[in-house]
Amino acid sequence: MSLSIIQVGLGPIGIAMARKAVARGHRIVGAVDSASTLQGRSVADVLGCAALGTVSGSPEDAPHADVALVTTVSDLERVVPTCVPFLRRGTAVVSTCEELIYPWKSLPVASRTLDEAARMGGVACLGTGINPGFVLDYLPVILSAPVEEVRSIHAWRVVDAGKRRGPLQKKVGAGLTPAEFAQRVAAGGFGHRGFMESLHLLCAAFGLDTAGASTFIEPVISDVAITTEHASVAVGSVAGIHQGARDASGRIVLDLKMYVGALNPADIVELDGTPRIRVEVQGGYHGDIATCAIALNAAEKIRSAQPGLRTMLDMPALCAPFVRG
Repeated sequence: MSLSIIQVGLGPIGIAMARKAVARGHRIVGAVDSASTLQGRSVADVLGCAALGTVSGSPEDAPHADVALVTTVSDLERVVPTCVPFLRRGTAVVSTCEELIYPWKSLPVASRTLDEAARMGGVACLGTGINPGFVLDYLPVILSAPVEEVRSIHAWRVVDAGKRRGPLQKKVGAGLTPAEFAQRVAAGGFGHRGFMESLHLLCAAFGLDTAGASTFIEPVISDVAITTEHASVAVGSVAGIHQGARDASGRIVLDLKMYVGALNPADIVELDGTPRIRVEVQGGYHGDIATCAIALNAAEKIRSAQPGLRTMLDMPALCAPFVRG
């Protein structure tokens, strides 16, 4: 079934997602972006594919649609003012905002605001993505379905940031000195967001207490010089991040290494249970492709979800479209 879609955020991910939506037969009926250089331009011109309308500077100026795809920032409190107008007028929201994956514990006020707006409009609001949103949170839940009991969960992800887009290489600190990395960590808001939200989703799924849960972030120091299109990493400088989270008992451990030149990229989940399960995606899910895919797959099911702020735990099973012929 074809959807009418508003694309909110016209960065690399937003543009790729909108183009893929058109390729699937959905209709892009408008777009929103804060960049003054884009506002007023034809959406079709910006995307380079069939689309309607012009780029608006605010959600209030965008036309009505079935779904708004919000691909802007990681900070939920900055995303709330974008999502609320859409939700109140009956446009469902699917967002790649990392903190929206399971925000009820970390950001209860923002969560209630979104939940109330979505219920008012009779639609659902969902945060999803590849990480957070799938590999280190939802995938372990799915894998546990045929397991009799689970004693512990260890999920980890190794990503070669050198093969990803420039903003992500910057996001993980590629090319910084160790001192610069430490300064950015101390200043807050640095690194890959959403780890605690992933942990909260897992704890909610398995009925575990979140009290005493912790996160960590530290640099991966390069022992070789590496140059990418977007970053220069000298020997002894930062290639990326090692980041993770765990519950107080250590029964759930989430681990991410995302750095330029990472060896043996993979996504791995181990469930110590009955039986013991170990699943590895060799090479790992490609973050940009997978983020676009899971968001679109969720958008195609979002109208089946109950109104309100929802998580992946609430969604019907998602699947990719099958290539026929």
